[in-house]
Amino acid sequence: MKKSTAARFAGGYGLSVILSGIVSLAVIPTVIIGAGDRAWAAIAVAQAVAGFAAVFAVYGWGVVGPTRVAELAPDARGAYFADSLLSRAWLAVVIVPIAVVIAVVLVPDFPLLAALTVAAGTLVGLGAGWFFVGEASPVRFLLLDTMPRLVGTIAGAIVLGLSGDAIWFAGLQLFGVVVAAVASSWNILRRYPASGFTLSPVRAVRNLAGQAAPVTMSATSSVYLNVPIVLVELFIPQATAVYALAERIVRLALYATRPIVQVAQGWVPTGDTLRTAQRARTVTLVALGLGALGGLCYGIAGPWIGDVLSGGTLEITSALAIPMAINLAAILASQLTGFACLTALGLERVLASSTIAGAIVGTLCMIPLMLLLGVPGVAWGLAAAELCVLGLQLLRLAPRLRSSAG
Repeated sequence: MKKSTAARFAGGYGLSVILSGIVSLAVIPTVIIGAGDRAWAAIAVAQAVAGFAAVFAVYGWGVVGPTRVAELAPDARGAYFADSLLSRAWLAVVIVPIAVVIAVVLVPDFPLLAALTVAAGTLVGLGAGWFFVGEASPVRFLLLDTMPRLVGTIAGAIVLGLSGDAIWFAGLQLFGVVVAAVASSWNILRRYPASGFTLSPVRAVRNLAGQAAPVTMSATSSVYLNVPIVLVELFIPQATAVYALAERIVRLALYATRPIVQVAQGWVPTGDTLRTAQRARTVTLVALGLGALGGLCYGIAGPWIGDVLSGGTLEITSALAIPMAINLAAILASQLTGFACLTALGLERVLASSTIAGAIVGTLCMIPLMLLLGVPGVAWGLAAAELCVLGLQLLRLAPRLRSSAG
């Protein structure tokens, strides 16, 4: 990719990230203050269920799709996208009802709100942002994938603020997700016509072959990212709203730094083994510095940010902020060491194995720590999982980085 193209792509993608981050940040106080902390907690739990369901709804295309699209000749892209859309549509038909039932069982006081939220979060899997990334179309990514969803979220927040009914918020979010999927798919198939259109479920299943590995990795990661809030809702429901707020601040911080990961992914690989290792060493140092800075900022400012975003109705205590800060620090570092360094050095298996190890550690730690420490215990379990992921990645990177230093 030429430098001018890379800069244009990074800028367009960065704008999408910035706008999405601003909107996500702005709607938090609207929902908490306008609908109440229990409605906010219900949305957060339903979004956690959707986060796991969406992994299976997109079934690996979000991971492998961009690279595959970039490699394909233009006349083959339409068929590739049509096959993915067929499979993802059938997956959605199966997965959405199951996810809705699970969410409604978890938050029975808000059944319609939970159902709409889960549907919106899961049907994101029908989007085509990954395709636009693969063909380096940042403007289409912004206008067709990002903007409809943002407009739906903003409209929902406005109606929620006026009515106090969170169902409007979830419903308009769902509408924005559907519009984004339809508009993006229409645009792609218009530019890359695909012959032999079919609704065959047999073909849909056949298209899934070969994508089990990215799905397994994504599902494993999703388990220990989304299970904590479900555990809190099941065992300490009165604390769900606070935990959801603390976790959401972490996710917004990660979302804001995503362009850094994208730039590093394109900068580290060079085609020369020694030079790639040298760049990986530089990025690893940046990763550790970014993690330390992010964790420190969260530890100091997290309680204050939570107070501002909730309008003073929810309090993130230091006991919760500290493990969340460690969690954020580890993820900020590992997303760079993993996606930028390990993949560039041909160590993709380490990325998968570290994720699985982290999931095991997190699963084993969360429940006993929760029973011992309450909500902060859940956060400590998550922090232990992410530290395990980062530690294993650094352990495997170290020999390559030492050789590049000489």
